[in-house]
Amino acid sequence: MLMYLIKANFVLVVLFGFYQIISAGDTFFKWRRLSLLTIYVLSLFLPTIDLSVLVNETAPLSNILPRMAYNLPEVTVQPTHDNFDWQQLAVWLYTGVALALLLRVFWQVGVVCRLAQRSERATLHGTAVCLLTGDYSPFSFFRWIFVNPDDKTSSQVQQILTHEQTHVAQWHSADALLSQLFVAVFWFNPVAWLMRLQVRNNLEYLADRSVINGGTDKKAYQYHLLAVAYRMNVATITNNFNVLPLKRRIMMMNKQASNPLARFKYLLFVPLAIALLAMNNTPIRANVQKKVVKATKATKKTSANDKVYEVCEQMPTFPGGDAALMKYLSENVKYPALAIKAQEQGRVVVSFTVEKDGAISDVKVARSVTPSLDAEAVRVVKAMPKWTPGKQDGQLVRVRYNVPVSFKLN
Repeated sequence: MLMYLIKANFVLVVLFGFYQIISAGDTFFKWRRLSLLTIYVLSLFLPTIDLSVLVNETAPLSNILPRMAYNLPEVTVQPTHDNFDWQQLAVWLYTGVALALLLRVFWQVGVVCRLAQRSERATLHGTAVCLLTGDYSPFSFFRWIFVNPDDKTSSQVQQILTHEQTHVAQWHSADALLSQLFVAVFWFNPVAWLMRLQVRNNLEYLADRSVINGGTDKKAYQYHLLAVAYRMNVATITNNFNVLPLKRRIMMMNKQASNPLARFKYLLFVPLAIALLAMNNTPIRANVQKKVVKATKATKKTSANDKVYEVCEQMPTFPGGDAALMKYLSENVKYPALAIKAQEQGRVVVSFTVEKDGAISDVKVARSVTPSLDAEAVRVVKAMPKWTPGKQDGQLVRVRYNVPVSFKLN
């Protein structure tokens, strides 16, 4: 979960930064909308795409290693409750804030739905609306349009209806709701909040353009916006007629249309998305390259210098001997908090090779239990200091070992 959030937020930051660069100053509001929605989709799903399923492995090495390598004495790890679990606290904090923001969104949806049920219905200029009472700004939410026509001229009512009908016809409420839900899940990332603002403003640019293109006098419409600028909004998830900042909306209405050919710059999102997908699967590419190298070597006679021994005349030794090794493992392997919570336990076997210089290499799980337990055992083995290397016929050689780590709950 943590790795997914890191990757998703990285994709979000990169894509939104790119969007800000290419969209600056143009009037391609439909392309902007499509780009923002694309950013949401890619941020959610790119980190989940795993190309490893495309890599075929006929005989997994992990199935062979337990039968081949020399087994070291087993170390047993049990949960300790001496240290405060900051990781668990962070999980609870994140979850608590996310749930609070989600509940706020659902509460606002409920407020609008109750208002729609209780409001008097009427037909204005051929459009069915829900009549508002009080000093509220006109707004729409999916198929509902809410307006108080009491203090407005017929022309102003028509402007409002044209504006809100655009929101309804183009399903702008779906964009607004998605941006709110995204903020609830990624509340700790400022970019998520900036994107919500961009989404809402761009939806208003689209609706304003429909009003102007419908023949409404531009200046009269802008004065009307200023007149309702500070009226109350029922909820932030709705498409409100007076969404701020009005200054920027007016600037966009007065801005000259961008060159149509310039819209093709948004297609640059495609290679950027491919690059991000490639970055997400960099370990997979490296793994494929390693397998290609191994397959090539397998077709040749392995030289004595590269041979990995299972047993040799003088076996490698951990600094201080086996007792020191067991002490190192018992002191450094920690029972993962998530594994304790999920009641995970079992015996992980980690395979590794002691190189000719005593360094540890080729660390992998030979017998798996769960991802969290596997990762902890691998982490500690990779961090081991250099060993005294093994020897065969007086020459330094590479030797493979297995180390079992048992995780047992109290």
